[in-house]
Amino acid sequence: MKVISVVNHKGGVGKTTVTFNFGAELVHREYKVLLIDFDMQGNLTKGAGIKNGDKLKDTIAHSMDLIIDGNTCEPGILNTGIENLDIVPCNVSMADTKLKLQLAMARELVLDKVIKNIKRKYDYDYILIDNAPTIELDFQNSLVASDEVLIVTNPDIFSTEGMASLLREYTKIRMYFNKENLKIAGILINNADGRTNFTRDMIKAVKTIWKDNINVFDTIIPQSVRVKESQASHQPIRRYDKNNKVALGFSSFTDEYLSLQN
Repeated sequence: MKVISVVNHKGGVGKTTVTFNFGAELVHREYKVLLIDFDMQGNLTKGAGIKNGDKLKDTIAHSMDLIIDGNTCEPGILNTGIENLDIVPCNVSMADTKLKLQLAMARELVLDKVIKNIKRKYDYDYILIDNAPTIELDFQNSLVASDEVLIVTNPDIFSTEGMASLLREYTKIRMYFNKENLKIAGILINNADGRTNFTRDMIKAVKTIWKDNINVFDTIIPQSVRVKESQASHQPIRRYDKNNKVALGFSSFTDEYLSLQN
């Protein structure tokens, strides 16, 4: 069971879109996948079609609260409507849990304990964590609980210039929590408008800056209005329009990711 954190501490780069569609692509390849919504905005929960997400009590925050209070937890796992693609939801209750984390014993290990409970009881192949745009304590929890980090960025200066601070936090997690096996799966460039010279220049810049240290996936996920349409219908783009260029992009990215695991 591999745990992957999908990250970037800038909002709006498409982490939620990537998490949902990457999960759907893995399921299409006959893997069993659990999504964890780890952002109190709950966009992954909403995007997966979970009804009344804002009112749910059995969320990832609730599971973490139980661990903080010294109890065991049974995470509230829901099906997305797609076989073998499940989700642990999140909503605004996460704000209170983040405050409780500040005073918790072994506070960086709380999510890890939740996920270990999941591993004992379920047989998922992959757990994908959709993170909030932050490098605070919740981000640290996510990395401590993970095997890999997938960095999602847009081909623009604001999305890429903050990666250095994100990587510093990643290095600290490896150092302080004995996570030498934690690795960066790579940088995925998302939402690219290939028609502009600026986008092409930014893609080239990302690959040039990081090529010696971090894998930058060859696959570039393009822009398409069909993505927003698929989100509105609570479907991965593969199901909504399998021949769309974004659907083909996520399929190519998943094949590329899996090829690097061998």
